[in-house]
Amino acid sequence: VEVKVKIPEELKPWLVDDWDLITRQKQLFHLPAKKKVDDVLEDYASYKRTRGNSDNKYAVNEVVAGIREYFNVMLGTQLLYKFERPQYAEILANHPDKSMSQIYGAPHLLRLFVRIGAMLAYTPLDEKSLALLLSYLQDFLKYLVKNSSSLFSASDYEVAPPEYHRKAV
Repeated sequence: VEVKVKIPEELKPWLVDDWDLITRQKQLFHLPAKKKVDDVLEDYASYKRTRGNSDNKYAVNEVVAGIREYFNVMLGTQLLYKFERPQYAEILANHPDKSMSQIYGAPHLLRLFVRIGAMLAYTPLDEKSLALLLSYLQDFLKYLVKNSSSLFSASDYEVAPPEYHRKAV
């Protein structure tokens, strides 16, 4: 079973820019992020709580917890470009007690949605539950679109210093 999470058209340029800034321009996303993954998820949950009915509150909290969990598990192995690995190793060494969702930001979270479909194919969810989960994930992506101007900015990246380049080869 292949599970497709559709990335909204408005977010695709950010994925391209993110890739370009890191792999071609050799820049790094500044960490810790100004707006961390946990903050984005919490803001989304609050936003949904003010708008939804009470049945949704539990579901939204579950979805947010699930996104956070997937993010923290997948970041190190599947969401980083090769050039970012030394930075990640440094973050792990300097913050052994923190989860990555407390350090990384929206661009890395967006990368998760490119990969999460492949992971969800392995969940024991029935078709109906999976369809519901996908609708929640799409809703979250719509939220990212709506708030993209405050979540994604090329100014959050910085040119990697020469000594970093030596580590990154």
